[in-house]
Amino acid sequence: MVKPTISKDEWRWAAIRAVALVVMATLPYLIAYLTAPDDLFYTGFLSNPEDGNAYLAKMQQGLRGDWSYHLPYTAEPHEGEFLFTYYLALGHVARWTDLSLILVFHLARAVGGLILLLALYYAVACFFHDILQRRFAFTITALGSGLGWLAALLGELTVDLWVPEGYIFYSLFVNPHFPLAIALMLFLILWSVTPWGTARADWRRLIGLALATAAIGIVQPLGLLPVGVVLLVYALVLWAQKHRLPWREIVSGAVIGAVGLPFALNAYLASTRNPAFAAWSAQNQTPSPPPWDYVVGYGVILALALIGLWAAIRRRRDSDWLLTVWTVCTAVLLYVPFSLQRRLVMGLIVPLGMLATMGWHVVPHRRWLRATVVWAVAGLTHLFLITITLHGALTRHEALFLLEDERAALNWLSAEASPDALVIAAPQTGLYIPAWAGQRVFYGHSFDTANADVRQAQLVAFFNDGGQTLLKERRVDYVFYGPRERALSKSNWQPDPRWKPAYQQGTVTIYALPQD
Repeated sequence: MVKPTISKDEWRWAAIRAVALVVMATLPYLIAYLTAPDDLFYTGFLSNPEDGNAYLAKMQQGLRGDWSYHLPYTAEPHEGEFLFTYYLALGHVARWTDLSLILVFHLARAVGGLILLLALYYAVACFFHDILQRRFAFTITALGSGLGWLAALLGELTVDLWVPEGYIFYSLFVNPHFPLAIALMLFLILWSVTPWGTARADWRRLIGLALATAAIGIVQPLGLLPVGVVLLVYALVLWAQKHRLPWREIVSGAVIGAVGLPFALNAYLASTRNPAFAAWSAQNQTPSPPPWDYVVGYGVILALALIGLWAAIRRRRDSDWLLTVWTVCTAVLLYVPFSLQRRLVMGLIVPLGMLATMGWHVVPHRRWLRATVVWAVAGLTHLFLITITLHGALTRHEALFLLEDERAALNWLSAEASPDALVIAAPQTGLYIPAWAGQRVFYGHSFDTANADVRQAQLVAFFNDGGQTLLKERRVDYVFYGPRERALSKSNWQPDPRWKPAYQQGTVTIYALPQD
């Protein structure tokens, strides 16, 4: 590996493309916001609104000054943990700047996207000297996805349609932490393998590694696992090839391990010693889909990457070994017996994009197929995603909007109810309450509600057949009854005569339950 040399003109080229891609990823949100009718409130999400609102719920806790995270979708009282600190910090930023949570969310998403795209160009420059190759690699890696658009037309759902952390553009389209985490992974790997210059140890580089490790430990500690495995195997390969210990990689890995271990240990202990978080962790299962799903999900890029991999193995430069190790180790990690195995696909698009560039430039007689055609085919799924999600907003999908009466009721809860108050509401309303008002709910998220299946069944029983078990199990402060609750109960639910309306406007009534 060599330390890259990047001219100002190159950085200008990369910066212009980075800004253009971030704007492209932001325009659908602006369109959805600007076209929302007066009687609906646009919540600010397009893809996976369940997790989007859960991120806002985390930011709500930072907004009120907390640095210890509690599960807002879990009714059982529990101790907080040092988890999801990045979103807590974004909540603090909203508090300091007096900006709305959703605006801070999208500003952080845009900034994270810019950092990732510039980090990507730095990565590209580490592997290629030729400017045209660098531009090809940057474009196909930034835009690349798979054949999910075609699979969707045939009734299938492949990873490039629902696993954003596996792709550059998709990750910066969806949330703030995926792009920032991938950028930090790039810095950790590349700073660990590129030369230090004439110094025996580059202390500035080691300090940078320590800071980047701490940052990824806060943003997405799971990213430390593939980084550690890749660097360990790469060091072993160099040792076997050169018959000497690769001290640069060993020292860099030691710094990453020393700084990252407390974050990994904290995440493990929090999910085992804390009963509420243990229940959350037990149902937070993200297994990998079958291999053919990834084959379709990376499509043209994977096909070119396999050609590039063959060329890299034959050439056997250090950079070739790094890309080979990075790709193979990630592929293996996707199927290790680990509950979060699918999450380990994060950043895989980078080595695949580099190998795809190598493959493209060894394909014979490629002039008939222009690079722009390859980029277009590789990026069709992202265009498909934007079209589908924007269609959901333009057709007013209920998961993306609140009725004005619901929004007004959430504003009342935010102003008048304690953050510790427990609210019963329909599942969709329960998703919104922690995100937009800040209170706890009995059920509202398929993962973040501990014992979610049981709680959802109890909630449905409460609104349909008068099931009062959940009221006997814990102290409930409010019952939210609006259009979604009315639909869940088929308008047959009746409140207890002792409950007094604490708030009432239009189609929404919030009942305060007596605490006796």
